[in-house]
Amino acid sequence: MTLVHAPLGAIERARRPLRPGHVLVTLEDQVIVTWRVGEAALRARLPTALRPVVRGGDAFVSAVLFRNRALRPALAGFPRIGSWQMNVRSYVRDPTTGEPGSVFFHGLHVSRRWLARVSSWLFGVSFAYLPFTIRARHDGAHLVDWNARSRDGRVSVAVHAAALAIDERTLDLLTNAHTGYVRDVHGTLRCWSIWHRPQTVETAIVNHATVADLPTLGVGAPESALYVRSVDYEVYLPARVFSPASG
Repeated sequence: MTLVHAPLGAIERARRPLRPGHVLVTLEDQVIVTWRVGEAALRARLPTALRPVVRGGDAFVSAVLFRNRALRPALAGFPRIGSWQMNVRSYVRDPTTGEPGSVFFHGLHVSRRWLARVSSWLFGVSFAYLPFTIRARHDGAHLVDWNARSRDGRVSVAVHAAALAIDERTLDLLTNAHTGYVRDVHGTLRCWSIWHRPQTVETAIVNHATVADLPTLGVGAPESALYVRSVDYEVYLPARVFSPASG
């Protein structure tokens, strides 16, 4: 296991005053499993306004699995809702500046059927119902191993802590995405932004990874896994319609 403090990068400047519509949430036992993917294959699955981040000739796609705890409206502070969640995302450049720091969501999944329905209705973005659970084992403050599983086999991911080298640019890319893009139920591209405090990250090796709705991109073995025990997010909703003029 390697314990690292993720750089903040551009997300450090992304915090906003809290307003109606914004959401607070704590993410726990979060694992980011990442695959390399061919640039052309990923471009074919992205909206035309978005370009993938490419390094060493490859782009990247991740499955991010976590416990979504105490999800609540930022100003009211209640009700507090929890679920397991998985996001499948690829890493893209800001359409205006060309800088990394954004992701495109290929799939948003939650483990509670009613929450998937309500979230889809509230935000106009498709959340899929996917019942699964996560189990993490620790030795004191550090991860030992982690697994996520659904009964139907659509999700089966297992990792164990291991010392790995990861450069700061890649760590920043994977952990500090500050803008999310997604197609809404009508196919319109929408975006929102987030902010979080600095994270403590542990490196891990992937034992196996089967992920529902991972884009059919010809991915091989996962590139890496990163583990974050807990992080508080501010999510600046609602998602706004993206237009090249507004950025």
